[in-house]
Amino acid sequence: MAPNLPPKIPEQPAGGGRGRQAAWGFVLSNLVLPGLGTFAAGRRLEGALQLVVSQTGFALMMVWTTSFVRMWKRLGSLPEDFGSYAGLCALGLALFFLGWIWSLASSYGILQDSRTSGL
Repeated sequence: MAPNLPPKIPEQPAGGGRGRQAAWGFVLSNLVLPGLGTFAAGRRLEGALQLVVSQTGFALMMVWTTSFVRMWKRLGSLPEDFGSYAGLCALGLALFFLGWIWSLASSYGILQDSRTSGL
């Protein structure tokens, strides 16, 4: 009869193993789509708010882009000004970068947590 041995603990590679890799995956997700990595890391409310802020900014920039291209087509040449929706574009740009910077700050926290708790 085999002695009762405790289960083996799987060895993790140097540098934190799977938890550290997952944290870097969340960081990469936040770089691509601000808030997605934060949401996936389990910080649901914070991640959802980052997604809403960044994607609202993106939508406002798309409204301006659509308006600008329509004006360009109507005039037949490149417009001399940015059009009536230029303010929306500036607001959208500010909101998108606010969400992106916020998600980078969250990414730093996620990486710090992975160092101490193994995520």
